[in-house]
Amino acid sequence: MIRELLKRQEGLRLHPYADGLDQSIGYGRNLTSLGLTQQECEMLLDNDIERVESEVRARYDYFDDLSPERAAAVLSLAYNLGATRHAKFINHHSAMAAQNWTQAAANIYPNSLYAEQVPNRAKEIAEIILNNEI
Repeated sequence: MIRELLKRQEGLRLHPYADGLDQSIGYGRNLTSLGLTQQECEMLLDNDIERVESEVRARYDYFDDLSPERAAAVLSLAYNLGATRHAKFINHHSAMAAQNWTQAAANIYPNSLYAEQVPNRAKEIAEIILNNEI
């Protein structure tokens, strides 16, 4: 009963919103003072991984042929960039499709704006693609 009452009274908001001086989300969850639990963050991460993997599988035919290590590197890149910016790595995607790991890695690190913005992450992703090891 309380669940349905709160849902009706609070309403559902899928994006953060100002709630007085606080930020809330969902059915009035106060993000400012309560935040999220680790369990909630794990659930969100699982959902995000599923979403990103679905986007990548739908767009890049080469993805299904990758080793688990290289697939994880591609998913990490896509997760961090988002689908739109990830799609702009045209030379990287061509190299991945051709299994040219050296070129695919170089298009991530050091030869990208991405590498300038997040050098440690870009280098790690490139090394996974190149060496097939996490």
